[in-house]
Amino acid sequence: MDTWQIVIAIAAIALVIGVIAALVQAKRAKRPPIPADWYPDQRDPSLERYHDGNGWTDQTRPNKEDDY
Repeated sequence: MDTWQIVIAIAAIALVIGVIAALVQAKRAKRPPIPADWYPDQRDPSLERYHDGNGWTDQTRPNKEDDY
């Protein structure tokens, strides 16, 4: 294999790695925000926990779906 072929192969591999890294980063950046609302608590299904649009709060209430 000639030197120029090695250089082209390395450049092609670097390009593929760069494209994959860019796609992964773009997918992570496009996560939709969670709307502010009450959601089932992950640790206790009998509760709902409030998400304020930025993060989970300490506010909980009984899960409405438990009321029959």
